[in-house]
Formats: sequence, structure tokens, C-alpha cells
Amino acid sequence: MLLSDGEIQEAVDSGELILEPRLGVRIQPSSIDLTLGNTLHVHSSQPVPGISIDPELLQVRQFISANTTEEDLSDGRVWKLEPGAFVIGETVERVGLPLHLAGRVEGRSRLARLGVGVHITAPKIDPGFHNNITLEIFNLGPWAIELRAGMRICTLIVERLGRSAQAGYGGVFQGAR
Repeated sequence: MLLSDGEIQEAVDSGELILEPRLGVRIQPSSIDLTLGNTLHVHSSQPVPGISIDPELLQVRQFISANTTEEDLSDGRVWKLEPGAFVIGETVERVGLPLHLAGRVEGRSRLARLGVGVHITAPKIDPGFHNNITLEIFNLGPWAIELRAGMRICTLIVERLGRSAQAGYGGVFQGAR
């Protein structure tokens, strides 16, 4: 069951749902708008030669670090996301879910109508997750879109599980930056 605005507010106020910092967070009727952080990982437009990538064997964090450049959006700097471009970002907010709540990150309709998506195929956030949410931001539209730190970039939908998960998220992206 999706949490309503009142249920989300109660969960945040009680500490059941962790959102840090809360500055800039806007609770919508059935979701929470989250904001874009200061750093984008920008992929080279050149293919990486001589490798075949098996996602199950790849050390994703190290691969991205070695094959992207970091763009700093602090101090009001703007990044133009050109048509066809793809960057990796993250939310300013660190999200913490207890074992009885799960989440989904979705794009905002204002950006979607311009052709911008915020995740490829991984919207699910497992119970027990505690971290900033990684965003796979892409532009399928015909216009360059300006990305700024602190802009509302995505929405988090929070769902109450019928029964608490037996174990929380323990994957490679737990708590790491």
C-alpha cells in the first residue's frame, strides 16, 4: 500500500522513515520529491575499447569511476544534458527504510514531458536501504536540459509491506558513496 502525504509526514517525524537532510524535501499527495546532488559522473562519448562487460562480474563502482569524469555542480554551476546524453547523479537526501517499508524512485512529470528520465530500469529501493539514491539520468528529448544541484529531480514513492522483510538490503551500494 502506498503511503499518503499524511502517513509520509508521520513516518518522517517519528524517524521511521529517514530523510537527511530534510531541507528541500517536498511531500506530495503520495510521494516525496527529492533533489539532485552536487556531483555528476559523465561518461566519455568514446566507447571503451577491447572489453566485453558482463554486469554480473563487473565491479560497477570502480568501472564507473575509471570511465567517467566528475562534474561539480556546487556554487550554482549548471550542466547541460544534451539530447541522447547519459549521466549518473545522486540525490542530496540520504534515505533510510526500515524492514517494513520499500520505495520506488520515479521521474517527475515536468522533466518527463521534456524527454528526461532519472532511472533506466532500477526504480526499486529495498527495505533496509540506507544511502543516497543513485540516478541514471538520460535525455531522450530534442532539447538540452539544464541540471542544477538542488533541483527537484525525482520522486520517491514509499510502500508499506504486508509483512516485514526477513532481511534488509545488503548489496554493494549500501551505505557507500
